[in-house]
Amino acid sequence: MLDQIFAPIQYQIARFETRLEEIMTASDVGGIQEMAYHVVKNRGRRFRPALAFLTAQAVGECSDAVIDAAVGVEIIQTASLIHDDVIDNAETRRGADVLHLQWGNRAAILMGDFLFAKSMQVLVGLNSLPVMNATTHAIQRVVEGEILEGEISSAGEAALYFRMINQKTASLLALACELGAILGKGSPNQIARMASFGSEIGVAFQITDDVLDLMGSANNMGKPTGNDLREKKLTLPLIRALSNCKNGEATHIRNKVLNGVETDSDWREVIRFVQRYRGVEAAREEARSYAQSALKNLNALHTSRARDALILAVQHVVERDR
Repeated sequence: MLDQIFAPIQYQIARFETRLEEIMTASDVGGIQEMAYHVVKNRGRRFRPALAFLTAQAVGECSDAVIDAAVGVEIIQTASLIHDDVIDNAETRRGADVLHLQWGNRAAILMGDFLFAKSMQVLVGLNSLPVMNATTHAIQRVVEGEILEGEISSAGEAALYFRMINQKTASLLALACELGAILGKGSPNQIARMASFGSEIGVAFQITDDVLDLMGSANNMGKPTGNDLREKKLTLPLIRALSNCKNGEATHIRNKVLNGVETDSDWREVIRFVQRYRGVEAAREEARSYAQSALKNLNALHTSRARDALILAVQHVVERDR
């Protein structure tokens, strides 16, 4: 399915890869270059740039400005993940050691700061106030979402969970689509609808990610599964299972997670609880609901190959196993 999604934008993806490496590694400081090459080498799926390019094609044209905008958004995402890995004391990302394990927390945090500055250089160069307004708003929401994530560990409320992922995860997917629509010269309605599309597909993406963290394969995910439990995070499958359980077992499991799931026995107990009280099924159903909402926004687009690929992207988000 990914091949079909990326088929209309092969040229743009190739240009994106070249520009991303050029910009991220542009420094006279050898340590920065080494860290940048490490990050570029262990690249992600390029889902955000794909959405930006497909959106631009669907509303008008995908120019070099859209490619630079996608580079800027991807660098913001990369910087936020570097900081996130330090905060969570993570060990791997996409199957490779995280930066702070090789270079230390100080260097990793500074590298994240360096990349935030690089992203601003790229995006300011587009000379578009709407682009910068959307970008600064998105960065603010990402940081707010990161802070909210700590509150979920103590509250465990579904409303707080959805607010957090709307801000921490969905904001940059929404930004990618919004910038694609702005620079692709879409109408005001198309710009608003595509930002909404990105936000809703982002929520569906994160819910699916949380399901896979509990039930997925580490080989498929490119990182250890069970990180959320080890980090004492209450994600939607567990939140829904706790809500479905009407006896004292819910309090026992909640306390176990908040105190830290450290042994295999504890891990299996929590997984059995989530399965018994249908937390995974409930979470997947909510991911599908957000996916359906995302699809409705595509009614603002004319029929095209790019629009068809965006429909497939929604399907991929809820069906993926990695």
